[in-house]
Amino acid sequence: MTEQPVPDTPHNRMSGPIHGWFSLSYSNYLVANRALMQCMPLGWQDRMVACLEEMREAFEGVPQAEGFRVEAATEHEVSDLTEEQQRELGITEDWYRGETPPHWLDADEIREWEAEHEDPDGPAYHDRDGNELESHQRVLLPAVDPVPHYRHAPYIAPKTDA
Repeated sequence: MTEQPVPDTPHNRMSGPIHGWFSLSYSNYLVANRALMQCMPLGWQDRMVACLEEMREAFEGVPQAEGFRVEAATEHEVSDLTEEQQRELGITEDWYRGETPPHWLDADEIREWEAEHEDPDGPAYHDRDGNELESHQRVLLPAVDPVPHYRHAPYIAPKTDA
């Protein structure tokens, strides 16, 4: 049986090869390293530039951001962050689900209150905007980019040169 081609409809485009390439990520953008792209063979660079120009022309006039801030990062589960990393990201950890011990308790009474009120399911985490985060949720910590800036990068041989 001959496989029928998929009709080129708006719905099929939105769930097509690009959607599949991004896989299960929630990424809204593709970030491609210029230094690595400049190390690709010239034929590849010609095809890439042609595709980028074609996309630019296709969406000419569509409002877009003037620029973007891109920074290297490492990915971590919220529950694996150190206190310092939580502070850096503005994440708070609440073991008592928003409750606070009465202000008149002494140190021993506070420890007793905390033992009675601590959530057995673990802490609740919140980002700096007050949104609750799941303990297994992945967040990004700023990191040093291992690929040098294109102005300082040496030639890095792609596998295609092997």
